[in-house]
Amino acid sequence: MRLVTLSGRIMENSHHTLIVMRDGSTCQAVCVVNDSAIGDIRSKLTTLERIASRKLDGGELAFDGHIWITASDLPERTDAVPH
Repeated sequence: MRLVTLSGRIMENSHHTLIVMRDGSTCQAVCVVNDSAIGDIRSKLTTLERIASRKLDGGELAFDGHIWITASDLPERTDAVPH
């Protein structure tokens, strides 16, 4: 399945950001934990859609039926400069 974000369907609160994604007629709620390691959600939508699609295909749904994404789900940055 290839989930894509629906226009105007990103709702932020203090703990997480809820994104409604769709593949054809199937809609899926995706919650991204607000974490400084994730940063600006809107700039990472393509990556978040890919992660959500993988999780949906793998049946990784929470008890509430949502897909939850945390900083640990993001790929490691290859452009980071070691300190």
